[in-house]
Amino acid sequence: MKAVVLAAGEGTRLRPLTFDYPKPMIPVGPVPTIQYVISHISRVGIADIVIIVGYKGNQIMSYLGDGAKFGLRITYAVKPDKFLCGTAGSLKLIEHLLDDTFLVAQSDTLSEIPLGEAIAFHQKSRAYATVVLTRVQDPTGFGVAVLDGKGEITEFQEKPKPGAAKSNLVSTGFYVLEPEALDYVESETFDFAGDLFPHLLKLRKRISGFASDAFWVDIGTLEGYLRGTKWALDGLARAPFANLRAIDTSNQIILAGDAQVHPGAQLIGPALIEEGAVIEEGARIGPYSVVKKNAQVSGGTIIERSVVLERARIGRECNVFDSAIGQSALLWENVTARGSIVGPGSVIGDRANLLEGSRIWPNVHVAVAQTVSGIIFAPLEESFQFYTSLGQYTGITASTASGFIEALEKAPIQSIEFHAKRRDFEKWVRGVLESNELADEIEAIRRKAVMEEELRADLISVTKKWAEEVSTPRIAVTQAS
Repeated sequence: MKAVVLAAGEGTRLRPLTFDYPKPMIPVGPVPTIQYVISHISRVGIADIVIIVGYKGNQIMSYLGDGAKFGLRITYAVKPDKFLCGTAGSLKLIEHLLDDTFLVAQSDTLSEIPLGEAIAFHQKSRAYATVVLTRVQDPTGFGVAVLDGKGEITEFQEKPKPGAAKSNLVSTGFYVLEPEALDYVESETFDFAGDLFPHLLKLRKRISGFASDAFWVDIGTLEGYLRGTKWALDGLARAPFANLRAIDTSNQIILAGDAQVHPGAQLIGPALIEEGAVIEEGARIGPYSVVKKNAQVSGGTIIERSVVLERARIGRECNVFDSAIGQSALLWENVTARGSIVGPGSVIGDRANLLEGSRIWPNVHVAVAQTVSGIIFAPLEESFQFYTSLGQYTGITASTASGFIEALEKAPIQSIEFHAKRRDFEKWVRGVLESNELADEIEAIRRKAVMEEELRADLISVTKKWAEEVSTPRIAVTQAS
């Protein structure tokens, strides 16, 4: 039996961390997410894995290789650049490799769901497909499945509105499929939940649902990433990785290699301090925190339920809670960050305050004592400047998500039409925001050739939607947790 791992996405919801990493390579505790995924698959006896890669796929292929070091045989399929394909449509790239029942897994989910039981359930049900489901407290915003008494799915709801969900069972992104199910993928843009499965139901093809209350989390949001980190740290004491040493077994304080922790620092586990990291006197590393390789935390600083990535430096008297600090980022003194992501290489000035939901794009400099709410996605020299024609500057500049939306709201319509026709918005979004998803939406608006206030409204709508997904993402909370 083979497994297919979908690992081609851009990881938009976890930006700006995914500017440096593809989402499957985001470190969760000591190793990347995808290592947990393939380990989970291998425990049910599956050794042949096909991984579909795309965005920054070379990092994945370099890390996993041919799979031999993990006792697996790994084959890769590379999604062509700018080739739009859905989760189901991407399997058409490897259809020739799938000649028997196979498992599909997402590369950004951590789980203890018993996949062996799900496969056995599928084989007994004789269905075209089995969707692995979990119960959540709030199914709004997720793919919902309705089961009958025989364990067959009778209906799918995609992101039902509050109060409209017919079930609290949502898809986990694990599927067990028969190869003939792919015969019904009519387009490379087909998704599983949105297209293929509803299509199969219309044709009266059997789809079963395997429900599990075991741990499951999608790490594609900050909240999910931190919850996955908590799960990984809880598991380190049970199954430690190589080159890790526990210095306080009762509190699960784990050091790697030559990590340096001053005797006057306070560590509250579970916590992981990696090789080359330096924790100075008076620093406090709280529960469920990770300080990655060669990072430094200065005295008087408190880190709780957060991840400090490689080579980041946290100055004195900072408070970092429920946040992720990107590679080589610098926080000067007395900085507060709550529920925020600081992008790689960014510099946060003294006494800056990053409020819940803040996202700082790479290499942005936040000024001394500045309060940040929302997204800052461009340094001043890369801000978008609105013109009505060549050389006719409006005086309107945008370097934040809210600022860009406000600029679209107040800029003269001549300016918006000028930039839309020149494809300036699309180029800037791809080059500065590095969001192909939003750029594609803007391109679609331009191709519709809408004008005047309809153009303004459409641009504002897609930009607001993108900003909300990046800065206020959702996470499924299972009932079992």
